[in-house]
Amino acid sequence: MYMIQPQGILDGRGILTTGGDVPLKRRRFPVKWLLCVACLFAIALCAGCSADSTAPAASAGIPDLVGKWTGPVKGYIEGVGYRESTNASMTLVITEQKDRLFTGYMLFPLLSGKTRTERFAGVIERDGKTLHTVEYTTGYCDGTIVSTNEIELVNSDDSEPAMIGIDTLKRVQ
Repeated sequence: MYMIQPQGILDGRGILTTGGDVPLKRRRFPVKWLLCVACLFAIALCAGCSADSTAPAASAGIPDLVGKWTGPVKGYIEGVGYRESTNASMTLVITEQKDRLFTGYMLFPLLSGKTRTERFAGVIERDGKTLHTVEYTTGYCDGTIVSTNEIELVNSDDSEPAMIGIDTLKRVQ
């Protein structure tokens, strides 16, 4: 299919001819130029999105959780039922924190009277109030930073026996 242009005839392949067999000039420069500009724009946009220029400002609002936290244990254990311990408490020790990531260990009182130690890693969400942890063997916690010296955790463990608990912890160190 041929289209008549003021300077000649544009064939179906986008080549401008004078009507004879000798092609004139291909008119692809504006398209290439637009593609180059679009690629440069996309690269600049991606580089701006991954830039680390906001990291120092974001870290200013991150709470420092390093220290020892302790509080009563309340929960439900499969096959045992509801449990609230007034004389035993759960202890959370955060040993290290880098920005919103932290690590440490938890001490849980067991029904036998012994204490179980679980290492964990955690993250503080962007809101600076919500946190999540994962224990290295079993279990997860979702929590809320209530204040500088209080955290509430919901501890879930689907191993045998499954359990869920609510722990209100206060900073002691």
